[in-house]
Amino acid sequence: MTVQSENKPLIGIVAALVYIAIMGAGMIYLGSQGITYGSPEMFNPFWPILIALNIVNIFFVMRFFGWRNVGFGRLDAKQMIWLLPFLALLAYKWYVSLGAMSAFPADSPNWRTFAFFGFVTLLIGTGEELAFRGILLHSFLGKQSSRARVALAMFVSAVGFALLHSVNYFGGEPLPDMLWQLVYTFRWGIVFAPLMLRLQNIIPLMIVHWLWDFVQFSTLISEDVSIIAHDNLQAPIEIVIGMVLWYLVLKDVGKQETTKA
Repeated sequence: MTVQSENKPLIGIVAALVYIAIMGAGMIYLGSQGITYGSPEMFNPFWPILIALNIVNIFFVMRFFGWRNVGFGRLDAKQMIWLLPFLALLAYKWYVSLGAMSAFPADSPNWRTFAFFGFVTLLIGTGEELAFRGILLHSFLGKQSSRARVALAMFVSAVGFALLHSVNYFGGEPLPDMLWQLVYTFRWGIVFAPLMLRLQNIIPLMIVHWLWDFVQFSTLISEDVSIIAHDNLQAPIEIVIGMVLWYLVLKDVGKQETTKA
């Protein structure tokens, strides 16, 4: 069942807050067990929480929106060009990661842990993208959105995604690190929100998000922090591409407004 456009923003905010609250409860649980966010031990008790979060997303989509209305439309393949800089950086990270992992023999338990991390980060990537670039972003868009409304939708999506990571503090992440993560994830959201609108399909973003988190967390196994050390390349890419995408998205909306006037 879908709902009236004027009610969708409220439902989108509720869905995002529920997602953040469940994640926060999970972090509090980890802290109560003496498990720190970012440690390898975090993943063992955390994957059921991530499955629950994905189920919550599915409930909100099927109950209030419908799949096509949250980013499962027809992919505009030409817009994949905007992902190329991220894919190039991602390919480099994976080259470094797999090079470090190759030091372990094929029967090493580290490879089983690596595969398990892949499963958990897949749940993270699909859940977070659907919650914030799917439900929250699209809940603020109307069928005839103005530039102001589209800009608000992208901004709210980015803010919501950043705030999600504030709960990592309850999992033992130091306050300075948590605050930096808010900046990092806000930048990510500022780029991925307009990317969602250009691509018209959320699946590529889910895949990139998954592979990005997967390779980042792989450093917990390989202990090769050079992957993270090269994150300084990410900021200028995000800033430049984000600015261009915002301009293009709002320009297209402006043209549509002029045509309908």
